[in-house]
This record gives sequence, C-alpha cells and structure tokens, in this order.
Amino acid sequence: MVANPFLAPKARPLVVGHRGIPTLHQENTLAGFRRAIALGVPAVELDVRLTADRRAVCVHDYNLERLTGTQANVSQLTWDRVSQLRIRRELPMGIDAAGSEVIARYEREEPIPLLAEVLAEIAGRAAINVELKITLPRWWQVAVGAVAAEEIVKARVEDRVIVTSFDPRKLLAATRVERELAVGFCFDDSMLNFASPILDRLPIIATELATLDRRPGLNGRTVLSRILENGVVGRVLDTRVVGAEHTLVREKTVERLHRQGVAIGTHTLFPLGSTTGKPIAASSMIDGEVQRLVDLGVDWIETDDPERLLTLIG
Repeated sequence: MVANPFLAPKARPLVVGHRGIPTLHQENTLAGFRRAIALGVPAVELDVRLTADRRAVCVHDYNLERLTGTQANVSQLTWDRVSQLRIRRELPMGIDAAGSEVIARYEREEPIPLLAEVLAEIAGRAAINVELKITLPRWWQVAVGAVAAEEIVKARVEDRVIVTSFDPRKLLAATRVERELAVGFCFDDSMLNFASPILDRLPIIATELATLDRRPGLNGRTVLSRILENGVVGRVLDTRVVGAEHTLVREKTVERLHRQGVAIGTHTLFPLGSTTGKPIAASSMIDGEVQRLVDLGVDWIETDDPERLLTLIG
C-alpha cells in the first residue's frame, strides 16, 4: 500500500490548498478543488458539516448567511434545500492583516458539494485533509465524525485522507467507524485566550516565539506550543497526525513530534482574511515564514494561496 501523503517522509512540505484555492474560486467548492489540481497542488483541505438529514456537506460556516445570503444553519436544512443554494460571487472574507474588510470576487456562483462528491472526484488526484467542524450552536453533537468516516471508507480512500478537528470527540467518533483512519487534533493559537488576564500578568516566557509573533497573548501561545510538542493530546487520542497554527511551531516542535511518530502540519499562510475577527499574525503574510517552516521540517503547510506557496517551496 502506498503511504498516506500526509504521513509519508518527505524532503519538502506538502502544499495544501486551504478550502481549495480561494484566490481563484469560492471556498470548499468542486470548482476550487478542480482548479487546485489543474495547477499542480498536491493536497487540499476542506470543511465538513451535517445537514438536518445527516448528509455530510463541504462548508465552513455553521450559518450560511456569509456564504449564500441565507439566514439559516446548515444543521437546520435538508440536503435537498442546501443543494439549491449557491455561494456568492462577491464573498466576504473577514478582515485582512491590516484590519481592513476583504471581499473576494469570483466569476460565477457555485453550489455546496457533498463530501461524497468531492471524495469520488478528487481523492484519486489529490490528498485531502477533512476537517470536522464544531457544530455551533449544537457543539455537543459528534455524528459528523461517524458520517464522514463512513463516506471515506465507502469511497475507499483511507490512504489518501486525514481527518482533523478542534473537537477530540468528533475524532473519536470517526475512529469508532474505522480504526485505521489517520486522525489528528488541531491547535488554534487563541485556545488559551480565555486565560489571558492571568497569563499576561506573568513574566514573559523566554522562547523564540517572542520574536516571531508580537501580538498579545504570548504566554498563552507558549504554553500551547509546549503542550503541542509534548504530544499529550496525541497520546490520549492515539493519533498519528496533528495540525497546528504556524505561530505555535518552534525550533524543537517538529523534531520532538517526529520522534513520537507523529506528522505535523501547519495553517494558514497567506490568508485572504479572518472571518472570525481574530487578528492575523504578521508572520503569516511573509515568505520568510515559509522558509522557517521548511527548515523545521513540517509535513504540510495549508495556505489560501497555494500557487504562491508552490513557487516558494519548489
């Protein structure tokens, strides 16, 4: 069996189109995935949610207003209704690194695809990071993990796919369906922001992260970085991959995780915008951050601009 591209040893990181290639096509669409493949992008990342009738669809937001103008949650609509919606030609992408609002403009509207459709057409030509989204406001529901795993197994693409999430319970739901799936927890660098009033009062923890990212919350990011590289979450979940915001990856992170047999990928470089309103790290916008991650030996890098990243990585 050919090794999963995300897990296989490699000389250079795998370039992963974040939600496809949003510089050219709307996020999480077949048009975007097809274009990424046509341009030679070896892997894509996509987001998965469940409709009211338990169909796995590729869509990032739990509420569809930003994407389609429809004020409804994905979980409240059947697939029949979701399939009739179209993602806008002029799409709000949040704020950029300077804090300005970004509107991405595309040639035509695009439909929201089923995960099964994407796997059937794309998995043979590109590796896929399937991210299981937290289901606000019903955060406790984990069925998306089982349904996504069932679709992956049905498509027979387990060796081309990893499954990631910020919710460990959804990963466990996926592995209950198929134990051999490569699953991994995702680290966001704002996970400890709730503790910032306490952590920010402590002396700055001296690491190279202090020179890489000067946003508030440095101590919280440093604590997260240590949790990441010690592999605590991975050992609890028995996982082989981990996704981490690039701002959490320091000099020894990759080396320590690789010693544990864990592949590590980073997100998201050259972002078009932040739809959550979280400030974008300045380092995510510079070519030097790519070289830093390459030198550290990360296994993959997700980006909103895979064409640019392919040029830089070679």
